Amino acid sequence: MPLSHDHIRTTVETYLARHPHERVQLGGLLDALHRPTDIASRSTFTGHVTCGAIVVDQLGRVLHVLHLASGKVLAPGGHTEPEDESLAGAALRELHEETGIPPQAVAPWSGYETVPFDIDIHDIDAHPGKGEPGHQHFDLRFLFRLHTVTEVPVVLQEEEVAGIEWRPVDRVTSPSLREKLLKLPQEAEPETANASALMASRWAVVSPLSVPPPYRRPRV
Repeated sequence: MPLSHDHIRTTVETYLARHPHERVQLGGLLDALHRPTDIASRSTFTGHVTCGAIVVDQLGRVLHVLHLASGKVLAPGGHTEPEDESLAGAALRELHEETGIPPQAVAPWSGYETVPFDIDIHDIDAHPGKGEPGHQHFDLRFLFRLHTVTEVPVVLQEEEVAGIEWRPVDRVTSPSLREKLLKLPQEAEPETANASALMASRWAVVSPLSVPPPYRRPRV
C-alpha cells in the first residue's frame, strides 16, 4: 500500500520540530500535504516526495553516486514505490537498487531512525520524451553509517548510475546537507541494530565488486 499522507505529514512535522526555522522554505511541501493529490506518486507533477540515503563510512566520508539522468553527483535516492512501508525504508531500497549495498551493511544514526536528517526541495527539468513536465522533488534524506571498515560490495544499477564516490564532508554537493553534517557531533554513534529492520528483508545477496574512489564505470 502506498505511503500515506499522514505518515509523510507526521514525518515532516517531526523534522520541523527540530528545524523550525526551515518551515518557510519548506512551504511548498507543506502546501502539497494539504492537497488531495498523492504526494508519494511520481506522476503527481504538482510535486512529489523522493527519499535519499546519506551513508557515512568509518572515515567520515559520504557516499555519492553519479546519476545518469541528471548528470549530477548526488546521494543515492529516488522515488517511492507502492510496496514501501516507510520513508526510511524507501531510502534503503534506493540505496540497495542503485549501489547493491544491502540494508544490513548500514545502521540508522542514533536519533534519526525515522526522522529525516535533511529535507530539500529542488526543481526537476521537463522530460517531454517521458511525458513529464517540469516539477519539484520534496527530497527526504535519512542518515546511516556503514558497519564495516572493509570495502563494501558494490553492484551498480547500470541504467541509472555510472559510478560512486566517497566524499569528505566539506565536499558534499548539497549545501543544506553539508551544513548539517559539519555540525554533527563526531562522537555520535549509530544504533547497533542494522537498518534492514526498517524495511522488508527481501534483498538477494549481491556479488562483490570493489569500486575504489573516485569513480569506476560499471563493467559491460
